[in-house]
Amino acid sequence: MKLRPATIVSLVIVLLTLSSCSSYVQRIVMQSLGRIGESVPAPPHMITTPILQNPTLAVSWVGHATVLIQIHDKVIMTDPFFTNTMGFVAKRFVKPGLDPTFLTRVDATLISHIHFDHFDYGSLNMLPQNGVLAVPEGAAEYTPDFGFKEVCEMKTWDVVERDGIRITAVPALHFTGRYGFDAAWLGTLGYTGYVVEVDGTTVFFAGDTGYNPELFKEIGKRFKIDLAMIPIAPGSMTGVGGRIHVGPAGALMIYKDLGAKFMMPMHFGTLFYGSDANPNEPINRLRELAAQEGLSDKIVGLEIG
Repeated sequence: MKLRPATIVSLVIVLLTLSSCSSYVQRIVMQSLGRIGESVPAPPHMITTPILQNPTLAVSWVGHATVLIQIHDKVIMTDPFFTNTMGFVAKRFVKPGLDPTFLTRVDATLISHIHFDHFDYGSLNMLPQNGVLAVPEGAAEYTPDFGFKEVCEMKTWDVVERDGIRITAVPALHFTGRYGFDAAWLGTLGYTGYVVEVDGTTVFFAGDTGYNPELFKEIGKRFKIDLAMIPIAPGSMTGVGGRIHVGPAGALMIYKDLGAKFMMPMHFGTLFYGSDANPNEPINRLRELAAQEGLSDKIVGLEIG
């Protein structure tokens, strides 16, 4: 197979920076290199009517951390990732469950952090750009002019209110940097979570995060959350998780700390997570834990699409 020049350049950049990246990033890249010539299979479902008629709350999981949220007539997209690879190298295991050309508008697009699988330039170019683009503090210098109506760089607890959508940047526990070496000067900038409020309905989007009970209990004190969208991979399948990722147990603890009504798991089954285990292992484990605690009816487990 002949690689395109852009792919070769990206490979060189990634390999040069692997030594400064986390072991998770190293594993995901090295595993994906072995699959670079493979095709990406179709998702189990496709979202064919992405915008509904004024629902109180509707969510569609596109895959990874990409969720289409509709609250009444407002359409919000989180961490859009529609391309077949992350940074030309890390290949997804399944195609996205939405063709972005089906979207006629997006009122707000939320970027949780600047890693390639959450802040994907090609995917942002595929979206309608009529609305606001929210990015974390430190991300403005990484944000090309996509043509969005407005770009809002948000510090923790900053609030942006536009066209009936109230967006609050809330704390997350992750790691920064887009290319590895730039983490040296970004420090704790470049990642965030969000709370979105429209007409009394409140949704929490964790982005990518580790676990800190004080952090999530504080968010729970400030908001009455109807739905919490929380990652369940690539953290431990047995423990809570580490400082940058949570597994199912950690995600369930975040849900309880938030005091949310319902939880929607995400960030699994789309990219490689460190082993060749069953891609459904995280959601299966979460369901086991939720059943043990009598919370099964609180878990909104969606398939891609």
